[in-house]
Amino acid sequence: MSGVTGKSAVFFSALALVCIAQKKLNSKSRRRKQRAADGNGNGNHDISQRGQSLLTPTLPYIMDYLKCLQDHCDPYTNPRGHIPLCMSENKLIIELLGVRLLQIETASRAFSDSSVYCYNNTLGLPGAREALAYFLAKHFLFPERINMTFGDALSYIRPELVCYGAGASSLISHLALCLAERGDAVLIPAPYYAAFDVDLKIISGCIAVPVHCKGNPSEGPTPRDLEDAALAAEAKGMRVRMLLITNPCNPIGTIYTPEVMKEVIKWARS
Repeated sequence: MSGVTGKSAVFFSALALVCIAQKKLNSKSRRRKQRAADGNGNGNHDISQRGQSLLTPTLPYIMDYLKCLQDHCDPYTNPRGHIPLCMSENKLIIELLGVRLLQIETASRAFSDSSVYCYNNTLGLPGAREALAYFLAKHFLFPERINMTFGDALSYIRPELVCYGAGASSLISHLALCLAERGDAVLIPAPYYAAFDVDLKIISGCIAVPVHCKGNPSEGPTPRDLEDAALAAEAKGMRVRMLLITNPCNPIGTIYTPEVMKEVIKWARS
């Protein structure tokens, strides 16, 4: 009897473990179904709803572009590869940049100051902001003054008012988040880089509104063009909050004249 009782105890113990395991599985299954219902049926609950909205390709050509990167054309090793026509890169200056960046004095100037290895102002390294201010003053404000000194340039563009970031996408997203509300309109002269739609929408929720130039787009928008676009956006219930100008223009590549830029800024301030 003791042997039978022992076997029975083992059997019932094993049965109890099976029942407990099955109950846990059923419980997990119910939780998965409930999460799927709460998540509109997409079944992905490791990330937030905002994160899930980003899983869908934000640009119509992004998947094809990624395929191009995986099978890039090379005239010698892969002549039948892909060429991404959606991407414009100035590869003609790569060799010049390489020669400049590999010079010993370039590295010594960039990394001789111990501040570059530590936390700094969130607007960027002080030395880099000074160099950027000098570049802007020399090449944009006073291109005719070939011998402009470093000190003269910084008297026109103050480094403490200059900041830089990790590419235009990051900066545009930050500006939209700080200056506009979700659903606000951002005017952009057309044609414009398609990724601007994504940069404005993903985090800040702004809406890009193209400004169609009645004249030659390469000459830039007129105040009339901007006003028409603003009125059209307002007619759709949007508040026009920002004007995004890229100069040189992306993707046309032309540089707007100072007169055009002044008129655009004047209109925006009005």
